[in-house]
Amino acid sequence: MKDILVVVKDTENQKLFKEALEEEYKVQICTDREQMRKILEHKIPDVLILEYDKVHFPILEIIGNIKSKDELRRLPIVVISDGADEEIERKCMEIGVNDFIFRPCSKVGILSRTRRVLEVERLKSQIRQEINLKNAEEAEIWDLARRDPLTKLWNRVHTEKSINEFLKERRHSGALLMIDLDEFKEINDTYGHIVGDEILKEFSNTLIALTRENDIVCRLGGDEFIVFLKNVAYQSVVSEKIEQMIVTLEKRIILPEGKGQIRVSAGVALAPMDGRNFNELYQNADRALYYVKQNGKGSYHFYSEEGAHDTGSIKKKSTQVDLEHLRSFIQEMGYRKGAYQVEYDGFKKIYRFVARCIGRTGQDVQTLLFTLIKADGNSPTVTELVFAMDNLRDAVNESIRRGDVATNYSSSQFVVILMDSTIEDGLMVANRIVEKYNELHHYQPDVELHFDIQTVNAAPISDDF
Repeated sequence: MKDILVVVKDTENQKLFKEALEEEYKVQICTDREQMRKILEHKIPDVLILEYDKVHFPILEIIGNIKSKDELRRLPIVVISDGADEEIERKCMEIGVNDFIFRPCSKVGILSRTRRVLEVERLKSQIRQEINLKNAEEAEIWDLARRDPLTKLWNRVHTEKSINEFLKERRHSGALLMIDLDEFKEINDTYGHIVGDEILKEFSNTLIALTRENDIVCRLGGDEFIVFLKNVAYQSVVSEKIEQMIVTLEKRIILPEGKGQIRVSAGVALAPMDGRNFNELYQNADRALYYVKQNGKGSYHFYSEEGAHDTGSIKKKSTQVDLEHLRSFIQEMGYRKGAYQVEYDGFKKIYRFVARCIGRTGQDVQTLLFTLIKADGNSPTVTELVFAMDNLRDAVNESIRRGDVATNYSSSQFVVILMDSTIEDGLMVANRIVEKYNELHHYQPDVELHFDIQTVNAAPISDDF
């Protein structure tokens, strides 16, 4: 039963309103503003009926006070009026009065006006519910469109947009962590995709638990994830967080029947020094992750403009080598028929060494960067890259000399240092590698090989390395 609060001073009118409404509604009568205020503090009626009395009941002030309170702003109000002051009635409507009951009042008029106000409120409430439901459904659909269907983490599209918007503010910084499970394909092959999916869900939940609410956690697809830590200023803080993640994930996620644990690798790019947008950070974190994958896995590495540098790793991978021994090693040792191939961190040190040698010897040295790109301009798939990189590696080793140095730069790039070579020599070697690659390229004919060439500039002679 609906509750009606009636505020009238005259005893006869009190009786009239009670008799008109009490068969259908629960009616409460009060005579003044103070009584009304106390009642409204404890219970909000379904309709408030107020008597307009120019002397004793300043209607506009009272209604304004009621509508100013959040809990009362939707309270339907009916004003009892003699109809003599149209300006007051207009102002009442402007501030939220729903209807009027005009004197002399009749029981039929009181009941019909009250019924109408309640019916209108019912319809308005129904419309609001339908709108809210529709908005909720649209919000849910929009939210689902931005999330990975399996783990409910953000997807790449939303993550890219969010990171780019965040980094528009030049004062903002952050760390993009690219994280994946080592040998996840073997887990799927051994235990099935249902078990694999459960591991991915637990992996996702753990990442959420280890990050702040305003950080961004994303599943790129497969076993690859991104975590973007907002406004982290120090590399040491990032290192501590990555180590916490890797250790927690490896301890928490156990394979079926206790048959071992997963292993986790991560590559890190820092904003703004490694990139001011998602694509730059993503590519550089991918290069750092690829370095980890090529050097034992189960660890992490930071990227710098020169590549993945040797700061912080759970399993230390030292690539410090005596320079004199390194120089003789490059000259004396070969890999198959061609270049001496090293992992990227060692390649970086060799590059620095070579740049210093140029300053002493005046040799011409060229760097070649080979990039695998699909004919349509898109990035190759993982499967396509595996075959294409094998072909490229073979082409490099078939085409360059002992004493040159080569390495993977990323999952789709290969770098070569050509010792004692002019730019013309470098172009000749690059074209020879492309021709050899195309001869071997029967696995993935849609993946093309492109190259860039650059002369290595002499570095200042210094004791530092």
